[in-house]
Amino acid sequence: MTDLTYHQANELFRHFPGFLSIRNSSQEYVYINDKFTVWLRQFTDVNPIGMTASALAKIVPKNLASMLQECHDASIDYIESGQCVPKIVKFQSLHETSYYNVLKFKVDIEGESFIYTTSFDVSELHQEAKFFENKAYTDPLTKLRNLTYLSSIRWNKGFCIVIDLDNFKQINDNRGHSEGDLVLLRFARCLRHSFSEQDVIVRYGGDEFVVLTHYEEEAMLHQALEKLQQVFMEDFKSYPELCHSIGYASFQSSLRITLKKADLAMYQSKHDKRTKKPKALL
Repeated sequence: MTDLTYHQANELFRHFPGFLSIRNSSQEYVYINDKFTVWLRQFTDVNPIGMTASALAKIVPKNLASMLQECHDASIDYIESGQCVPKIVKFQSLHETSYYNVLKFKVDIEGESFIYTTSFDVSELHQEAKFFENKAYTDPLTKLRNLTYLSSIRWNKGFCIVIDLDNFKQINDNRGHSEGDLVLLRFARCLRHSFSEQDVIVRYGGDEFVVLTHYEEEAMLHQALEKLQQVFMEDFKSYPELCHSIGYASFQSSLRITLKKADLAMYQSKHDKRTKKPKALL
């Protein structure tokens, strides 16, 4: 097997299937392949050779500048750590969002280090992965988040609310499971109307729901719960047997502990109703 000639190596670089760029030890571009050149010319006429990504980012459109800066930061991280970790970089054009898988490696030539950056358009794969991730984290009936999602997130502030639909079994038994599904769908809509997009709404079990709020003050929490009560009373007029029990807790040391405390508060509320004690949220 013979060594590559200069011409062969140049052709190999030119026909590389993705974007390819090479920077010297000063982070200046010394080579970009044709595919990357053609893509760049959609956004700028500036020749990047001899420039750093940071310098180039100052004179190109904002969307391109953001991508170049991310790639530059990834190069610095790679130089400092020595670890070659693939990175997904987002690029927003006027018409669509694209994602590129960026990989870096170092080559030492005649005592000088060069950083090679390769990137491939993985937009379709990224969209498919997001689709299946969203499907795995979504309750198929209500389209709320599910228990799997709740177990995967980090949450460390605000209030955790546990809500249980009282007498829901009666609806399933007396009106049928199809009617029960409609009740769950309608209650999911009530929750969406009562809480903000920043809050996480989860179908925790059959007729049990969890809301993780961002509220820092309890007064804001009570406003949301009052709104939920109003929406509930309006939407479920034809279900006189149906009501709900609520318990909540402010964030403790972990989501698991906070959820347990809110769950106990909800069951206490349910117990108080059965024993005809004054109704309380806690």
